[in-house]
Amino acid sequence: MRYLITLIAMLGLVQSVQAQQPVRVVMHLQSNDTLVHRSIVNQISNMKKEIPDAEIAVVCHGPGMDFLLNTKSTYINRLEKMKLTNVSFIGCEFTMKQRNLSKNDLVPYASTVPYALVDIVKKQQENWIYVKLGF
Repeated sequence: MRYLITLIAMLGLVQSVQAQQPVRVVMHLQSNDTLVHRSIVNQISNMKKEIPDAEIAVVCHGPGMDFLLNTKSTYINRLEKMKLTNVSFIGCEFTMKQRNLSKNDLVPYASTVPYALVDIVKKQQENWIYVKLGF
């Protein structure tokens, strides 16, 4: 009986700790479609309204790197002007090398990782929620 009570108490503790974990979302962008880019502004804005303390990482690679480029930064600049907290924009260095891009080609608030998909997998292993962006 004591074992059962201890087990129930431990399960309650685990559920309590899990309920207190912050929401962390990794958004995967592989599209250069400007309609998708416009949609990202709305999706992130809505998420931050409903879950203000959510941590959001937008990970871009392939054609999705266009979202982070200085020359095509219309939609990402809208997000930056909103001054949202805990929102990061991450580019793929492998894609950058293939496309002959440098960090200077990206908006100044973007960071990079060696491989976008590896970063996404690592985040999922850390219990980030995965969202594929695009139509």
